[in-house]
Amino acid sequence: MCWGWGGYPHTALDKVWRQLAYGAHHDAITGSESDQVYIDLLTGWREAYDLAAEARDNALSALSAQVTTDAPGVLVANTLPFARDGLASAALPEGHVLADPSGVPVPAVAEGGTLTFLARDVPSVGWRTYHVVPGIPETWQPASGVTIENDRWQITADPDKGGTLVSIVDRTTGQEVLTGPGNELRLYDEYPQHPDMGEGPWHLIPTGHVVGSSSAAATGVRAESSPVGRRLIVTGQVGEITYEQVVTLPAGSDRIDFTTRVLDHTGADRLLRVRFPARVEGALPVSDVSGAVVGRGFALPDVDTAHHPWTLDNPANTWFGLSATAKVDLGAAGARALGVAEVVVPALDDAPQARDLVVALARAGVTATTSSADGTRYGWLDVDSNLPDVRLVLGGPDTNPVAADLLARADESYAKALSEGATRVWIPAERPLPETWQPSADLRDLRALPALIVTDSIADLVADLADATIEAVCPLGGERLEDRTVALLAYGLPGFAVDPSGALHLSLMRSCTGWPSGIWLDPPRRTTPDGSGFQLQHWTHEFSYSLVSGPGDWRALRLPAAAQEHITPPPHPPPRHPADGPPLPPVHSLLTVSPERDVLLSTLKSTGNPPTPTAAQRGPRKPPP
Repeated sequence: MCWGWGGYPHTALDKVWRQLAYGAHHDAITGSESDQVYIDLLTGWREAYDLAAEARDNALSALSAQVTTDAPGVLVANTLPFARDGLASAALPEGHVLADPSGVPVPAVAEGGTLTFLARDVPSVGWRTYHVVPGIPETWQPASGVTIENDRWQITADPDKGGTLVSIVDRTTGQEVLTGPGNELRLYDEYPQHPDMGEGPWHLIPTGHVVGSSSAAATGVRAESSPVGRRLIVTGQVGEITYEQVVTLPAGSDRIDFTTRVLDHTGADRLLRVRFPARVEGALPVSDVSGAVVGRGFALPDVDTAHHPWTLDNPANTWFGLSATAKVDLGAAGARALGVAEVVVPALDDAPQARDLVVALARAGVTATTSSADGTRYGWLDVDSNLPDVRLVLGGPDTNPVAADLLARADESYAKALSEGATRVWIPAERPLPETWQPSADLRDLRALPALIVTDSIADLVADLADATIEAVCPLGGERLEDRTVALLAYGLPGFAVDPSGALHLSLMRSCTGWPSGIWLDPPRRTTPDGSGFQLQHWTHEFSYSLVSGPGDWRALRLPAAAQEHITPPPHPPPRHPADGPPLPPVHSLLTVSPERDVLLSTLKSTGNPPTPTAAQRGPRKPPP
């Protein structure tokens, strides 16, 4: 709390962090625990949520009480470190709407007893107030056809293909995002336990059989419009799953919002994903983790794990997509994205010299594994947990045997470029990466991946990586990297997969019967109302995610900030209480961060727990005796 309005809730937030830490151990954070462990953890997670929500609501209520307005009003708070627009909700007396201080009505729609309205330019870590005035709120109205659009996007659904999206056009560029049915639900059959390892929930174990929502007609597709945007509402059936999907184009937004509801789920040994085929030539999978953005490898979501045990799914904190973390600029020969690298040194004793390069690659978002020329190559799924997409060979043919072998198998123009003074020479792979990145892939062959032979100093290469771009030459052939990004924003979902065709898959839910699902050691055994175990998840589920796209890489789209906006909707306006302290203006920012949206701030508090008292709180010092 600020300005002395109550005490900082250090005891409650200390308990929140303890519950979260306690619930983050190996068999909890994976979501693969037994039913009994799940129920034990659920109470701790719920307590953490309730305590944190209460602390937030109390702080907002105290703050709201100090804000002075010349009419009854609603306060919209922004907890993010940048100004933002967004849809907020409030419960108003019947026959009332919102207006800005000049009396202009705020775009809004009434639904389910709540007024949802468009709050614009809410200041960084601050608030904006709106006046409550007499008026009749508008509602969602039917619209013709199955196409919706706003200033940024035009979207079309196909009722004959389950209501999937057959077109998403960026109206600012004319670019079609999709290459096939988008927002398609894909329901995978899974083995009860891993065919080889005999274990259950902590492996993705599809059988190879999958049915998509595009394979049957939707039971309903309708369009609606309102002052806050346009939307499509789709209902249908895929396998045993009944679904409802809402695709929303919020007014004035660059984002496409999606909600998928799975109604009264009854399945077992199923994996449900949503799929957006969106090829971006040359781009690689990219995702955020807790404090970084990293390149990922392609995944193989459609394999039969009895024959190919790894799907190569990855986790993402708030977003993933097709983009580039770093790249090699080849001038007229194009450019190539870098995601996961093998750094090959001449001998094992040379590995420490590559450390600064590996750190610089990681700083740019490229994870790297160092190997020696006489060792085995990285890229065999029988022993490696993932696959590289590039090799960086340190040293020329006179010092690094891998460089010599590679040049001997490639066109003589590459060796000629080195002999004529080029210090970084790019040798493309024999075949495009999507052709070699196949189930149970073995990419150890030197020509299976592109390679960069580096003969100048590691220090120079590290310096060149400062802008996430390496300059090099490619005397024969070339690469193509489309300067565009397509990404999905999500939160709290188990993982993602981008397959070699460029299709984005977001995992929504799983239901497992393999051990330890359903295990209950201490009686009495508890179940869901239909008698099933909790791992089967026999209830209704709702999932939210958003699509963003545009020119440039993830930095140009400021995806970390966009994802924070997606996962942090404006909190519900707090109740107003009598003021007790100095008045505050109706629009205000407590904190700004520069450059906005490029630097993010998640937490700011005074030192100590409990916080160290201020001089005013301590009062005058007593004179020494």
